[in-house]
Amino acid sequence: MSSEQPATLFFYGVLQDGLGPGGQDWPFLKGLGLGAKASVHGSLFAIPDENGWYPALIPTQARLSSVVQGTIHDASGVDIAAIDAFEGPNYTRQPMPVDGWDGYGETHADTYVWTAELPEGAEVIVSGDFKLWLETTGRKPFSG
Repeated sequence: MSSEQPATLFFYGVLQDGLGPGGQDWPFLKGLGLGAKASVHGSLFAIPDENGWYPALIPTQARLSSVVQGTIHDASGVDIAAIDAFEGPNYTRQPMPVDGWDGYGETHADTYVWTAELPEGAEVIVSGDFKLWLETTGRKPFSG
């Protein structure tokens, strides 16, 4: 992944507010700006792990995609290397078009997209909303 500090980050999974261990934020997100609701286009999958579930975003062509819900953040004060390390080798951080930043329409934000083959047991998240999927299925988010 690029070591360049992104201006903004889009989160759609366990890095969203309150989805870290014990319902708290992950410690390595210290310095991250407040989030605003936003969305990207793609396909969202839930990946099972012995420590909980985490999502995988796969960018798709607009006509084949759904809307993936998340939050966009000012990333200028966060340790991007720590987030890259947490995401690991199955994700690549890349800029994507994001809708909803302060109501000004489309902008771009770095987003962690899934680059590996989907593992056995992966489930489609039809709603495109990982938080909602956790609530409706009763499953627990990845806790590290």
